[in-house]
Amino acid sequence: MSTKEQEKNITSDETPVIRRLILFNSDHYWNDVVLQLMKATKYDILQCEQIAIIAHTSGKAVVKSGDMSELIPIDNVLKEINLVTKIE
Repeated sequence: MSTKEQEKNITSDETPVIRRLILFNSDHYWNDVVLQLMKATKYDILQCEQIAIIAHTSGKAVVKSGDMSELIPIDNVLKEINLVTKIE
């Protein structure tokens, strides 16, 4: 089967939809946000601090991009301390 034939056989249902988990700036202590990001994502402290500073200065930051099955568990952990998030 040629590459073009394979491409035709792939339906839109098989193509994963890439979404973004957004963290919004909110009234939480800095350390609480960073620690919860570390818990949710397993990122190192520097990456979590970068996400937090972007959310603080810009109003929002992308935590992770991926499919819903990846993002929902992370979102649930962030919401444990009532962080404001959205998957788009």
